[in-house]
Order: sequence, then structure tokens, then C-alpha cells
Amino acid sequence: MGEPTEQVLRFAHYALLLGLLGWTAFRLVGLRGERWVPHDEGGHTLIIAALAAPVVSIALMLASIAAMMGVPITALDWPMAEAMIVGTDLGKAFLLRESLLTFGLCALFIRHRTSVGFPVAAACFAGALLTLSWSGHVAATDGGLGLFHRLNNGVHLLAASLWVGAICWFLLLTIKAHRQPALIPTDQLLRVMHGFAPLGVGLVAAVSMTGLINAQLIFGLENTIAVSDTPYGLLLVAKVTLVGGMLAFGAHNAQIGRRHFLVHERDSVEHSVALTLLRKSLAGELMLAAGVIGLVAVLGMLSPMTM
Repeated sequence: MGEPTEQVLRFAHYALLLGLLGWTAFRLVGLRGERWVPHDEGGHTLIIAALAAPVVSIALMLASIAAMMGVPITALDWPMAEAMIVGTDLGKAFLLRESLLTFGLCALFIRHRTSVGFPVAAACFAGALLTLSWSGHVAATDGGLGLFHRLNNGVHLLAASLWVGAICWFLLLTIKAHRQPALIPTDQLLRVMHGFAPLGVGLVAAVSMTGLINAQLIFGLENTIAVSDTPYGLLLVAKVTLVGGMLAFGAHNAQIGRRHFLVHERDSVEHSVALTLLRKSLAGELMLAAGVIGLVAVLGMLSPMTM
């Protein structure tokens, strides 16, 4: 299994973990008490993603071990692979992640029977996402500084996940409000999107600040010019550019929501225009988010240092 396959698996892994937590957590935080939102909206897709996540995690772990050994998966020394899974921090994080993903999936299956099912699932997915801080560049930092690096990266991942979850939820709801206005009231949706603005600003600030700290701990901000000449630096610039594009889309979304909610333009024609604009803007923001996740998947396999 070659390097491109490992990159694809890393992208799928990050996307699934960020999406699972983002979807469940934003349902609890951003849409709490909104009875007009269908109780099990996106439930089937959520279950499919929760089923796929542990499978992709296993495939990525095996691909990573094979890459470290310099052999294809079919030629893996299985006793050695087992030793790496059981006896290394990377392997222990993988085992914990698999356990949390399994518990989260089970919690989703019982979410209709108990009110704690969804919160438990969100907590499990949060824990699974945090285990990613025990791999890649973050795991290379040792001691007390290493613990701080992992905690900082954990905040970075949690904030990014909620941001992605908000985009996915709002995109889905704007599409449904356009197609089924009787089920999804546009004025209520615009109210929620307008109310999300302070949390959105906080998430952006958290992602930006923790991202800068990560950069300082990985290569040192004073080395930015030197790093920018490496493949890692070029991809990092591309990532920052895409994040900037996401911020522009987010500001556009907020402007649309504020204009159509605060001015109380509530006739059906204005609502249709607002939903069309929001749908296009949110779709663009989600596409850029996918690009950012793809770049993160590749960046984790590159060294920021010049040869």
C-alpha cells in the first residue's frame, strides 16, 4: 500500500472523526432546544460514518506500520505489528480510539431509548478525536512541553470540529428549508444562524491561536521564511489560504443572516433569496474545509525542516 493510499486514509480518518464530533456536538450545543429541527436529522448518514470510522482507523494504522517497516500490508510481520500496537504510545492511542469509537457507535444505536445516548456518543467521539494528538508532529514534543502541545492541539481539533459541524448542519438545514419550507421555518433558521455568530467568532479565534502555537512548537515561527521554501511550508501556506477563504465565506454567511433576520424581511421571495445565497456560500465553505482536511492529511507526513 503506497503513500498516496495512506494519504487518502488519513484524509478519510480526519474527515470522519471531525465530522462525527462536529455533527453530534453542534446538535447539542448550537441547536439545543430547537424543536423545529427533526430529532433524527441525518441519523442514517451518522450511523454509516460511525461504522466507517473504526474500519478506516484500523486500515490507517496498518498502512502506517507497513510504511514504517518499508513493506506492503500483505508482507507485514504481524508479531512485530502487534508489538508496535501494544507497546507504543501510537498503538495505545489507536486502541483507545477504537474503543471510544465503538462505544460511541453503541450510544448512537440506543439514542432513541435514552436521553443520554447522544451526549455519550458526542463525548466518545471527542475522546477519539483527541487521541490524534498522540501521533504526527505533535507527538514528537517530549516532557511537560509535549503535554502542553497535545492539549493545545486538542483544543485546535475540538474547535475545528465544531466549526465543521456548524457548516454541515446549516448547509443541510438551508437545503431542507428551501425544499420543505413547511417543515423547516426559515425565520427560525436565520435566528439560529444569527445567534451562532458569537460562538463562531470564538471558534475561529481558538483555531487561529492554537494553530499559531502549534506552528511555534513544530518549527518555530522565527523559521517561517526558511520553512516556506519546503514542500511542508508551501502546503501550510495553501492551508492558511483556504482557512482565510473559509473566514470570508463565514463572514458572508453572517452578513446574509443578519440582513434577513434583523430587518425582518419575512416574505417568501426574500426567504428564498436568502436561502439560495446561504446554500451557495455554505457549500463553498464546506468545500474549502474539505481542502483544509486534505492538506492536513498530507502535512502530517512531511517534515517542516529543510534537508
